[in-house]
This record gives sequence, structure tokens and C-alpha cells, in this order.
Amino acid sequence: MSLVGLVSDTHDHLARCRDAAALFDRLGVAAVIHCGDIVSQFALAEFGRLRCPLVGVFGNNDGDRPALEERAREFGFEFFPGPHRFELTGRVFSVSHEPPTARPDCDYIVHGHTHRPAHVPGVPPVINPGEACGWLTGLATVATVDTETGVVEFHELG
Repeated sequence: MSLVGLVSDTHDHLARCRDAAALFDRLGVAAVIHCGDIVSQFALAEFGRLRCPLVGVFGNNDGDRPALEERAREFGFEFFPGPHRFELTGRVFSVSHEPPTARPDCDYIVHGHTHRPAHVPGVPPVINPGEACGWLTGLATVATVDTETGVVEFHELG
């Protein structure tokens, strides 16, 4: 499976967390990357329903990081300070909350923080799934990337 789900800036919006998890399961993603700003550990429970792994980085609004890490472990998820570099579906991702200041050597750069969905082609491409919560822009979005074809799609929640 080469489809990876991308989510960011959920900001404790439990309904949108549920929507995102349900969408990713319907699409059959191999894994989900969270780009930070979950905010509180209870929001992770909504992603606990996922039928795939979740890996993420902390954002600037994530409160009790030890509690987030502990809750993540309960679901088999992993969270790291960003930027975090790892491999999924045979591709190397560099994930941070804030936009990167340089393009690291990887296959995909993924970030959040701006609350605006974006796909900047290049080597490597830069992807921001937008804000899943919809609080700031009124548009709740996530994204998927097919690591085999490079196709990036944005999905509206709600």
C-alpha cells in the first residue's frame, strides 16, 4: 500500500479528528502522519480507531507533551519533536510543524502550522494538509499522498 494520510492542526476538534480517522480508514491508507497541534491528549483517542499506524510531531500548541506521548503509546502511535525524519512505504519523509527553512534530503516534506492546504512541487515536494479543525479558515482539510505515483489529494472534512 502506497497511500499515506496527512493531518495537522486538529486543535482538539474531536468531531474532525473522528472524521479524519474515518476518512483515512475508508481510503485504506498505510499510515497517517500528524504534523502537530493536537493540543490535548484526549484528542488522540479519536485517532485510536485507526486501522493503521500514526506517527507525528509536536506543534507549538501541544500542551502536556509527556501526557501526549504516554497516550500515543497506548494506541501504538509515536510522537517526536520536529523536524522528524523517517521512512514510510519505502519513501523518506521529513515532518515538522512549522514550515521548513531549507529542503532536506528526503522524498517528501510535510508540515502544518499555517492552517492553509498547500502542495509545492519540487525536489522534494512540500505538502501542508491544512487545518483539520477548521477553526481559523473555516475549511477543515486533510491530505493524502500516493508515494508510488506522487499524487497529492486534499480532502474536506465534515
